[in-house]
Amino acid sequence: MDSPLQIFRELLPFGQNSAEQKSAAAVRGLLDTVAGLSPQETVAKLASSVLPTVGQQPNLHMRFKLLEDIRHECEQALPTLEQDINQAVLPLPFAVTTAALHADNLLKGLSIAYAGIARGINKSQLESGLSHLFHRSVQRAMAMIARRQLLAYRAYAAPSATSWQCLHDLFQLVRGPLSTPLNGETAPIEHEYLGALLFAYLEPSKLPRSELEIINLCSRQLAAYAVIGDALADPGAVKHPDSCFLVRPEEGTPGYPLSRLPASTSTFGGLLVDCSPVLAALDRNITRRPGKNVEPDLNAAPAILQSLRVAIGGRSSRRFSRTHFRPRGDLVSGLAAVISFIDGNAFSRRSVDAASRYDGRDFTSSEWALVDESPDGFRLRFIKGEKKTLGAGDIVALQPRESSKIHVCLVRRISSSQARLEIGLQLLSPQISVVDVLGADAQESRAIFMHSLPAYGKFAGLIIPPGVYRANEKIVVRLPGRSLHRLLGTCLEANEGLEFFSLEQLPD
Repeated sequence: MDSPLQIFRELLPFGQNSAEQKSAAAVRGLLDTVAGLSPQETVAKLASSVLPTVGQQPNLHMRFKLLEDIRHECEQALPTLEQDINQAVLPLPFAVTTAALHADNLLKGLSIAYAGIARGINKSQLESGLSHLFHRSVQRAMAMIARRQLLAYRAYAAPSATSWQCLHDLFQLVRGPLSTPLNGETAPIEHEYLGALLFAYLEPSKLPRSELEIINLCSRQLAAYAVIGDALADPGAVKHPDSCFLVRPEEGTPGYPLSRLPASTSTFGGLLVDCSPVLAALDRNITRRPGKNVEPDLNAAPAILQSLRVAIGGRSSRRFSRTHFRPRGDLVSGLAAVISFIDGNAFSRRSVDAASRYDGRDFTSSEWALVDESPDGFRLRFIKGEKKTLGAGDIVALQPRESSKIHVCLVRRISSSQARLEIGLQLLSPQISVVDVLGADAQESRAIFMHSLPAYGKFAGLIIPPGVYRANEKIVVRLPGRSLHRLLGTCLEANEGLEFFSLEQLPD
């Protein structure tokens, strides 16, 4: 129990410092209790027990310092949970979902706490005296929101509208009604804001989870080249509409491609993000010669950079309208499983085929509803079966129920939520065959031969295991009754599970 003298001292002006020190000591004492806990336990305790006590600290500088201590402790545990979410099957198992919620709560709490410091300074009109603390708090709050959004992308879930609204509000807080140019202290805030917007424009739901980290880093580098300003009253006056995006700060979205806005839509009060310099930066990386330095130096494969260019350049719009229907189908994923599925093990609808079916199949299937279909793809909704570590760019085989037709597709888009899991598929070829391929060094491999590729050009294609063959290598494709001598052309797609090449005729 405090002595009367101690209580008297706390009532005096210098007593406040003692109270602040006690508050800080209490927070640091709680931080010590997370030592030795598992990553999930650490994140859960930081969110539920430690973070709420920081708001009791009246000194804003000390509150920021305590938040930095919590953020440092968070960095010791959060990467493990993020990696677990990134590699988990879909839909997420209960244990992974629980861990994701704890991580999301901590990042949300940190962003609110940092933003609270900035709003407190703004409300008291102390920005001039505490500008450094104000700007650092806004930047930290934005960084926590962006990391929270990336956490959602790792599970192919859409970031909440609230997170986008908070991001817009923080940017407007710094930008102010006079729209003054950002200086050296506020430029990192604009960079953080544009990094989050640019990553959303790259459509993470269409990207492989294994490449999200690399692509997120690329978006942060490319954000320095994007230009943001007030939207023009006349959208038709914009020089590069295909690479521009309209942001409405009052809406909980990252914005819309300007080229897809309906005619005569008002852009008043909005912000325009011009990504044409971003395209130029991507082009420098895509076309650079070996050993040549370019700025920015993006550490990503040319195929990834090309897909980013398509997303930013506004050329990825749907070519066909979709027809809605509700049949069901069986889905098999992974190159080896798809080859086995096609090669005599597909679920035939005819009972007479049962005698010739190989029973020792090395694949498992899951059941999906075919929500809608277009001439070049499908949208499926998960019903039941084995959960898969699906990712954008994966190969799948789809066989609708009551049909013997098998469709070989690439996963182009994934949307995951607690209620449902949906995927968008691109149909590759109307005619496919499982073949044996013989390389120049007599190395043989099983592959999927596509007799035509309507979406790519007037040539055939081959999907093979990664790293077996290389571009411009002569190969022999062994079809039933005949062999084709071809040249491996351009690598159209590549990831850790497959390589997708065009096939060219050998010169006479």
